[in-house]
This record gives sequence, structure tokens and C-alpha cells, in this order.
Amino acid sequence: MSKLRSILVGMLLLLPGCSDPKDPQTWIKKLRDPEHAPEAVKQLQKIGNPVAVQPLCDLFKDFEAHTILQAIISFKDKRALPCLVKALDGLTEDKYHNVSLAAKAIASLKATEAVDALCATLEKPLPIKSRANVGKLSVVEALADLNDKRAVSCLMKVASKRPDDQDFHLTKAAMGALGDIGDPTAVPLLVKGLFMASTVQGPSYPKARVALVKIGKPAVPALLEAFQGKNAELVAMGKELDFGEGVIRQKTAWVLGDMMAVEASPVLLDTFNKAKLEVEDDAFNGLDGVIEALGRIGDPSALEPLVKGLANKKANWRLRMQILQALTVMPGAITKAAPVMLEVMKTGYVEDDFTNLIEGAVMAFGRSIGAETEKYEPKVIEISKDKKLSAKATQDLFKEVLERMEVSKECKDDAACYGKKIADESLSLAKREKAGIMIGTVPNGRAGMAGLTKALQNREPVLRQYFLLTAKRIGQSSDKELVAMLELIAEKDSKRTIKTLGADLASEDAVALAVVRHKGAAAEKQ
Repeated sequence: MSKLRSILVGMLLLLPGCSDPKDPQTWIKKLRDPEHAPEAVKQLQKIGNPVAVQPLCDLFKDFEAHTILQAIISFKDKRALPCLVKALDGLTEDKYHNVSLAAKAIASLKATEAVDALCATLEKPLPIKSRANVGKLSVVEALADLNDKRAVSCLMKVASKRPDDQDFHLTKAAMGALGDIGDPTAVPLLVKGLFMASTVQGPSYPKARVALVKIGKPAVPALLEAFQGKNAELVAMGKELDFGEGVIRQKTAWVLGDMMAVEASPVLLDTFNKAKLEVEDDAFNGLDGVIEALGRIGDPSALEPLVKGLANKKANWRLRMQILQALTVMPGAITKAAPVMLEVMKTGYVEDDFTNLIEGAVMAFGRSIGAETEKYEPKVIEISKDKKLSAKATQDLFKEVLERMEVSKECKDDAACYGKKIADESLSLAKREKAGIMIGTVPNGRAGMAGLTKALQNREPVLRQYFLLTAKRIGQSSDKELVAMLELIAEKDSKRTIKTLGADLASEDAVALAVVRHKGAAAEKQ
């Protein structure tokens, strides 16, 4: 029967008035026929011959149907660009889907000549709650993909608007796009973006933070200016929006720490040295952010002041906890800090036998001790036997410390050894975490790069954040496997919903990737 059918079809094609269904001209002739037009569009898309692009575009000028535009886009042909630009005009409640399709197609074609048209679409006013804002979001994403500096001006206009002026998702997306393009012109606006927020759509801090880190060193002076209270516009904004005490200092310090901006260390350290640590929780004035940044930057000149602050028994215990965390990730810190950490383990009660500070010292010591493990292990065991530390939670932490110290007894300061441990999935999370931290703090850290790269896929949040910090410290743009892994996890986590673990790590992934990309092959090896 199938053979007979083929013969009949062949005979029909020879009859007067019949045409070859595989010939695009057969269907192009039917595009204006109301009865056959939908099938003609479908068949032309199926055949895939680009000769159909112009006739389809001509049809779209008169009938801006979604299906026609999809057919045009399927050819991936730059001759369709005028048609795609025309589709950008459809920023209405019923045609915004065309705008989204056209913007994505323009980006995929790398059609930078359409930047002005995309920007013109962004400038069209829309109500805050209009669903057509989805089309604008696609335009912002397209401009980010095109990565053309001509788009900076129009993106800055979008990124500067507050929640009362437009859909705040657009504001945040534009900040992200500015980071992708990387033009320093956007830095002052992005610094402000660290402090903008919508009660419904959340803060723009994550987007502004990542964008600033992507821009890198050119952003450091503006961040320091804001940190020191010299950005008059930001100070005024703080008064208008009633920022909390020290918020500007805290957030700018965080971003400087994210960047591992060594050039910011003198200002941060001077601020720490002049600060009073004996304060109430509501009077930190951003000092907790300063301490965290100093730890991430890892400037050796900060070690002695931080250890001195940890030893200050009158200092706010929460600030001492922050110092412990900072010392944990600083290369060479344990040599100076070990005796003080042990003292805090014994005497660091807060009040009413609250043991958080003691537990913080236990964790910091276990995470950071290296070659001197055997020297200190008996002292740790002795402290753990104190009856005041009999609470189960505290004892569990001591067990974890001894578990971590098993790794450092074996590896001492050998990064290659830690590199094997971090990639060994048969080991406990505590041991693998220990290995990840040590790779970032021992002198020959890059010898553990292969293991670290493999371990970055672990999505347990504490481990991932320590591993990312180590990647920032020892990684370089020439480390192709590391960069590829960071790109992979950043892409995966960016697509996860806010309810899943990966969404919490998406910004951390992006920050680490940006820092590593900024570090050239000539970066100092550890």
C-alpha cells in the first residue's frame, strides 16, 4: 500500500496545477491565502530553506502573529533582523511575547547593530504591574548577551529606578547586565544598588554585588569612598531611606572582601584598629563587615591586630566570633592565633554558661590547625574534659575537631595531600571541609587545585562557601578546568528556584568566577 501511495502522489504532482510540497516556492505562494497560510508557515519552517525568510517577514509586517515570528527565527538568518527589530515595537499586553522572542533571537544572532533598537524598547513606559515587563526583561538579557558598551547608558537608566518607578525585577536585571558588560561607568550606580530594595521583590544587593565584583579593580575606589562616608549622594540616600547604623560601611566592606581587594586592606585595618570592640550589638557600625573582609583579603599585617582583638575579654563576644571566622581562612593565622584560641576554648563563656564563643574557638581551631596538630592535640583533649563543657552539642564539636585534626596530622602543610582528601567522597564532610580550607591557607596551595576543582560540585552550603573562597585565593584565569567548573556550577545554581539550596549559592559562585577570571596567569603562586 505504501508503494502504491507513493506512485499516486508522484502522479498527482505531474497533474496541471499541482506543485512539489518540498519546494518552498509552493508554500510561499500560499502565504497570502487565508485558508492555507497557517499550513504554509508551518511547512516553510519545516523545510528550512532561508529563501522563505523575506516572504515570511513581509507577511509579519501585515500580520504580527506569534507563529510567523517563530518561523522566521527558526532560520537563524541575519536577513531577518529588520523583521526582528519591528517585533520589538510590540510592547503591549497582548504582543509582549513577540518582544521576548525577538530580543532572544537578536542576541543569538549576535546582532550588535540592533542595540539602539533594543534600548528604544526599554525606554517605552509601562505600568509597574504590566505583564509586558516580561518583554523588557528579555531585552535586558539580550543586551547583556550582546555585551556592547553602547547599551550601558540605557541600562543605567533602567538600573537607577526604584520600586516606586518600575517593576523592580527590571532594575535588578539591568544591574546584572551592567556587570556582564563590565564598563566602570556603571560603578557609582551599582554602589547605590547595594542599598536599594523592594518590599515585595527583594533587594538589589545580590545583583549589584556580583556586578561590582565582575567589574573588579575599577570599582575599589568608589567602594572605599562610600565605606569612608565620602559619597554624599549615598549618605543622603541613607537618611532618606533610614539605613541602619553602619549599613553602608558593612556592605561596602563585604564587597571589598569578596573582591579580595588588597589595596583596600590599609583602610579597613585602620578602621579596625581605631574601633572600640567593647560595644553593644547595635553599635557595631559595620565593624563585623570589616573583620570579615580582612579575613577574606588575608593581608598578613591584619593578623596581629585581629589576634589582639580576639584576646580582649571585654570585647563584644559576637565580634570575637567574627574574628575567629576571619582567622580561620587567613594564611598563616594559626601560628599566631593558636594559643589565644585555646585560651578562649577554656574561658570563653558569655553569660549564663552560654558557650557559643567557646564553640566558635573550637571550630576555628579545628578548621585551621595544620603542621602543629600533634603539638596541640593533647591540650584540646584536656580542655574537652572540662565538666563545664559537658553539653552534648559542645562535645560533638570537640569530636569534629579531633576528626579534622586526623587530616592535618597526616597532611600537615602539604596541599597535594589535602587535594586528595577533599576529593575523597568516602571521607566525612568535616574532613573534606578541613582539606578545602587548608588548600587555601598552606604555602603550596595550588598543588591541591585538582582536588579542589572536583570538590566544588558539592552543594552543602558551608563546604561550598569555603571551597569557593579557596578557589578565589589560589585560582587564576589560566586554570581552565577550574574556570570551567565555576562556570558550570554558576550556570546550574542560577537556574534553581529560591526554595532550593543552589539558589543560595548562585551569587557566591558568580563572585568566585569573577575573581578568578580577573587574576592573570602571572598571579603570585602560593
